[in-house]
Amino acid sequence: MRIKYRITFGYALIVTIILLALFSSIYFYTVNDREKQFRARILNKAFSTSQFLKTKGVTNDIIYSFNRNSHSSLSNKSIIVFDSKNKEILSYNDNDADEVHISADILRNARKQSPVFFTYKSRDAVALADNENIVPTVIVVAAYDNDRVAWLSNLRFLLITGFLASLLIFIIAGFWFSSRVVRSISKLTEKLTQISSEAFSARLETGTEKDELQELATTINNLLDQLQSSFDTQRRFISNASHELTTPLAAISSQLDVALQKERTNEEYKKVFISIKDDVKRLVLLLRSILEIAKASGSVGGIDLTKVRIDELLMRIPVEMKKISQLYDVKLNFEDFPENEGYYILYGNEALLYSALRNVIHNACKFSKDKCAKVSLTYTYQNIVVEVKDNGPGISPEELQNLFQPFFRGHKYENTQMIHGTGLGLALAHRIIELHKGDIYVESKVGEGSTFSIFLPVDSTKTYKK
Repeated sequence: MRIKYRITFGYALIVTIILLALFSSIYFYTVNDREKQFRARILNKAFSTSQFLKTKGVTNDIIYSFNRNSHSSLSNKSIIVFDSKNKEILSYNDNDADEVHISADILRNARKQSPVFFTYKSRDAVALADNENIVPTVIVVAAYDNDRVAWLSNLRFLLITGFLASLLIFIIAGFWFSSRVVRSISKLTEKLTQISSEAFSARLETGTEKDELQELATTINNLLDQLQSSFDTQRRFISNASHELTTPLAAISSQLDVALQKERTNEEYKKVFISIKDDVKRLVLLLRSILEIAKASGSVGGIDLTKVRIDELLMRIPVEMKKISQLYDVKLNFEDFPENEGYYILYGNEALLYSALRNVIHNACKFSKDKCAKVSLTYTYQNIVVEVKDNGPGISPEELQNLFQPFFRGHKYENTQMIHGTGLGLALAHRIIELHKGDIYVESKVGEGSTFSIFLPVDSTKTYKK
């Protein structure tokens, strides 16, 4: 069932229940009220008959004649008077009224708890005990309320007509309202169908009304922004990765073709193999970096998390840098860090965190003029801060905004283009730090070097739930 029909049906069902409850209450209240009024009238008739019986000189014939000839609003009226032995001492019936036969139980109840109301053949009746008379009597009056029957018939017609008319109006109003709501959703759906991977720049209109539809449109727009950013990054990554992978493979292929064109000396073959080995190393490094980025692109729930001591990770890096190049030097400074060992511990993946720190420090060693990276460990409120400084050529403001993009490498200053690399190290570090709910910032001045500040939350055990 379509949403607008479900809304209309639910709206109509609620209105039906409310109207039924309201109109039923009106009807039954009116019935009870009319019944009380009529019972009061027949009770008054019983009282007046009792007074006649107490009046001197008034005989049964006079009472009979009075009820026969006087105009009364009571239809099909019957009056019966019983003595203490339940014997009729007066009986009167209108011409169109049937005789009333009263059981002994009713008379007995009337003497115990007067008056007693009951129904006799669709007529309302009352039994009133009069113990103040010389002879205790029970007076029974029965009559038919024509006015009540006609009034209730008209009331039922009005209530049923009003119920059906009101229900019809509410159904039409509910359908109109639901159509307006669904129309807005349909517009969102239609707009979404026009948005594809080739036209991600289109966005939904959020409108000016502060309602749930605006929140939905805003949420979808935010999601589209993220998807567009992901697709753009994916396109650039695939394009750059294809180029970076093709270059060493093409170099290897061309060198092999040249080497196979004629017989060469062992020394010449050795040079070719050494050159091919360098290209293979570059290719292996590139593939390893791509695999690490793919691993770091998952969620926290998909990786192993343990308690990690940040100082131990940093102390392993100088040896690692020496393995890469004997020229590289890493100077560690932990002087400003608290003595409490608990501040050194964070919650995360040790291999990924080590990879991120190694890549940032390796990048500083590569571009530093003296091949030295200065690393300091400090602490702020709820964060461990790792600062990595170099005295390299610096980074221009226009290059800073793309610094953490995969395969991006600065080429503007000095001979940075001669420094080998894949352009994936900082991108991988940025992704790993984000995965651990941290941040990385860069401050750089051209000609004065750069400072990378890495913030990692100490209490991340409260953030990560496996």
